[in-house]
Amino acid sequence: MPKKYVANAFLKIEDGHLYGIFAWSQRQAELIAAKSWLTILEIFVHEHSLEAAYKIFQEVQASSIAEKFIHELKQYQPLTPESIVFLGDSQVTIFAKGFRSFIENEMKFEVGLLSQDTYQVLSQLFAEVNLDNDLASIKNIEDFLQIVEKLENIGFLSPATGSINWGDLSKTVPICQAFGLTRGTPIDRYYLSKFIAEIKPEIFGNILEVGGTPKDKDFYQVNPGSSYRILNIESGPGVDLVGDVHDVSLIEPNSLDSVIIFNVLEHCYAPWIAVENIHTWLKPGGKCFAMVPSAIRVHATPVDYWRPLPDAFAWIFRNYSQQKLYVYGNPITVIASYHGIAVEELTPEQLDAFHPDYPVATCIMAEK
Repeated sequence: MPKKYVANAFLKIEDGHLYGIFAWSQRQAELIAAKSWLTILEIFVHEHSLEAAYKIFQEVQASSIAEKFIHELKQYQPLTPESIVFLGDSQVTIFAKGFRSFIENEMKFEVGLLSQDTYQVLSQLFAEVNLDNDLASIKNIEDFLQIVEKLENIGFLSPATGSINWGDLSKTVPICQAFGLTRGTPIDRYYLSKFIAEIKPEIFGNILEVGGTPKDKDFYQVNPGSSYRILNIESGPGVDLVGDVHDVSLIEPNSLDSVIIFNVLEHCYAPWIAVENIHTWLKPGGKCFAMVPSAIRVHATPVDYWRPLPDAFAWIFRNYSQQKLYVYGNPITVIASYHGIAVEELTPEQLDAFHPDYPVATCIMAEK
């Protein structure tokens, strides 16, 4: 079945340039420098077939907007410097108060019908912005498709409403209920390995691992230092200290050079207390290396309390003198992590792409 598209964008002028911004997102805005981008986005507001959209594009190339439409759009042009223009399925909406208009449902102006008559509303609304008039350079459907794919990769075009192919994901049970272990390597393990590769040279001296086992130590392959002890809430082979990380009396203050705590803080009823206790145990200049899953199924071992996000993690470690966050993930790896799809089933590009709004693993190196 041929792919269908719909526009999915918020447009805003900043410092004389036009940007596509991402709603309530930490992602940086994308510069829109070419008139072709605006025209193609506007066409896909209304027409979702690639072939039909290209025919409309050719008509726009060969025509100019009627004077009556220019006159009608003039009333909105003074609003555009402060507005956000929303593009969705059959919608071209001017939010004159920015996202406040979206939330409060006031100072909203719908120009979708006018857009469907001309497909040139956006080029008129943003006529004062210096855009590259590159319409004539698109000479065939291959040129057109190249821009369409670029807009899709950025996130300004999406599959048309009702056309998403759910395929194997169209189920209400996970593909692997064991994090992906029955299929290969769990997604969060891939990101933990990346984090370890970054911080391995920093781990030294008198080392304490919280919540670990000897096999974890083998997986990390860190420098064993002068001492490597394991603290766990339950006794077992290779566990040196049995106790609760919430109990500050377990370890002598100012005695540790490095503390490793991976996939543990989400199981702590008060992770901020655990982090403060580690701060107490570390020598001045000592470092804590922590990782939590931000997107993973509930796993009560023995209980599962939290999914700290990057801002929360930074706050928990706020009393450390220095901290550096390492955040990994994107929409596809969030889905893969929850469904138990394995690392081996994704490409390196899919695994390594980063989107700040979709963390799978949140890690930190924090110095006392």
